[in-house]
Amino acid sequence: MSQDSFQVVNYQYYHWSSRNSGKTNLNLEGVGGKRCSVWFEEDPEAELAEAHQIAPNVYSFCYHHHQLAALIDMLRNEKPVYVYFNNDNGFNNSRISTNYEPVGEGEES
Repeated sequence: MSQDSFQVVNYQYYHWSSRNSGKTNLNLEGVGGKRCSVWFEEDPEAELAEAHQIAPNVYSFCYHHHQLAALIDMLRNEKPVYVYFNNDNGFNNSRISTNYEPVGEGEES
């Protein structure tokens, strides 16, 4: 059981050319070597693997491929963005999200 979080400072995403599945990956980096690899399931009906810790400070999350555009939009247009890993008490509550923001504040320049 564990919890961790970090602010995303860099991201990279790519599409593999010669694969039948697992064609898209998103890598999120924080300070101090914290990372999250995001994998995308192309079948919108498929059950997703639970988020899990791969190594100290390294996590793996799974989303459906149709969620990629929303995640990229968040990374491009929101600030700050965080990775939250939480699998305490047998309930996986991990996510990529913003923090609370004031209503109508607009984005920082």
